[in-house]
Amino acid sequence: MSPRPTLAELPPAPAGRSGWPWTEAPPPPPPTLSGGRPWPRITVVTPSYRQAEFLEATLRSVLLQGYPDLEYIVVDGGSDDGSVEILERYSPWLHAWSSEPDRGQSHAINKGFRRATGEILAWLNSDDLYYPGALETVARLFDRTGCDLLFGAMDKVEVTPTGVRPVKRSTPLDGEPIHPFPILANGRWHRFHFIQPPMFWRRWVWERTGGLDERYHYVMDREWCNRALALGAEPVVTDAVLARFALHPGSKSRERGPLFSRELALMYLRLSRIPGFRPGPCLVAATRPAQRALARGAAVATAEGRRGAALLLRLGAHALSNARRIAPGRWTGTERRRGRERDTTRSHASTSPVARGATPPSTTRR
Repeated sequence: MSPRPTLAELPPAPAGRSGWPWTEAPPPPPPTLSGGRPWPRITVVTPSYRQAEFLEATLRSVLLQGYPDLEYIVVDGGSDDGSVEILERYSPWLHAWSSEPDRGQSHAINKGFRRATGEILAWLNSDDLYYPGALETVARLFDRTGCDLLFGAMDKVEVTPTGVRPVKRSTPLDGEPIHPFPILANGRWHRFHFIQPPMFWRRWVWERTGGLDERYHYVMDREWCNRALALGAEPVVTDAVLARFALHPGSKSRERGPLFSRELALMYLRLSRIPGFRPGPCLVAATRPAQRALARGAAVATAEGRRGAALLLRLGAHALSNARRIAPGRWTGTERRRGRERDTTRSHASTSPVARGATPPSTTRR
């Protein structure tokens, strides 16, 4: 278990940094849950590679939760940008950390969880933050609902040289559903919007799924979640704002575009061939990301003057669009209403300090 540091015990904030998690910290949770029951151990894994600019804020946002039973593991991919020096400064409060070459983010996360002993697990990327009180809120919701998967809300921000600009607040109750088609063989049809930073789950779910599929670079979190749901893991969504997700020039979300769509289509094709999934709906679900990938490829080919390639790619995108339009069970019209009726995801309105309506403290960069 990682020690619970106070603000005064951690290294001082760099010049010009203030607010959460630099000069502010929430009061610690009570020693036990209601009835004197112990807090469940939470293991957080942070994968990192050359993110020294953001890493320290991430570390502090986890450590300053004051959570009574925290296990914090950091897996660095052999960075040479000052990340190791930051990890050395914070090592007294980390359960474990390492810095060595790996095979990418999915491999790093799997490595971290092989050392985990927590009952509740999560990973937080090294350019994201937890908000004050997030882990306490998570533990109470798991205790209260008995869920296996928990999805909270998050703030998306743009990090620029002059500061942090709010972009939008994303919640699991808004946006495109994780299952645009009924792909699960167990008959469940979930319609919550998938977002990774505020996602937590029970240990048994990770063990049964076998962890992340390391073939994926962009959709490994979504692919893992689908396999967890296929096993029957019970999800709960909450309006509590648990995390902050940062967009910046070096983030994968900036570059993903057609690569994300390509991987998403491949994900559905692979899921169609494994137990727990319905092949037909999986294949239909693959058409939309494949269509997007082809359409973007056509735009690139047009810009490069490759007219023949652009025409073929546009025809392919058009064919996939038509196939999706006539596919049975599509997530539109009557089927959308039926999906809402069949949705089995439970929603829990949080009354925590980071619930809807509260304004979580923001990090200032000057």
